[in-house]
Amino acid sequence: MTQRDHQYDIQIGDDAWIEFIGLDGRYEQAIDIDPLLGELWPLICLLETHCVADCCGMDAYDFTREAVNTALLELDRAQLHAACAQAHSAVAAAASDVLLSNTMNHYADKRVFLQLLEHLDACIVAQDAAGA
Repeated sequence: MTQRDHQYDIQIGDDAWIEFIGLDGRYEQAIDIDPLLGELWPLICLLETHCVADCCGMDAYDFTREAVNTALLELDRAQLHAACAQAHSAVAAAASDVLLSNTMNHYADKRVFLQLLEHLDACIVAQDAAGA
């Protein structure tokens, strides 16, 4: 697959992606998830490295394991692990399957966003296990 084949996917590694799930006809169902992300914002903000979200949406963020590991050097991993669990529960319980983050300038299917939260948490847990 080429980079173009992943145009709307979220890159989480050199050859790893969270696949986009179409939202055609569902945008009006979107609910704001910014408040649900709570204590994850410090991490998310540090991952906004390629551009700014106002301009590029999710493409502004670097969600690769390497970028997450670098960001974690400045943050409390235990607190972020708990924040990921809270955010995952809150997003999973959200009343809609279509989510909107105004801060991240992004609409997503709930399943895509849950995968992103799971990826972030896996990065946090792996760095803890490595003793970094």
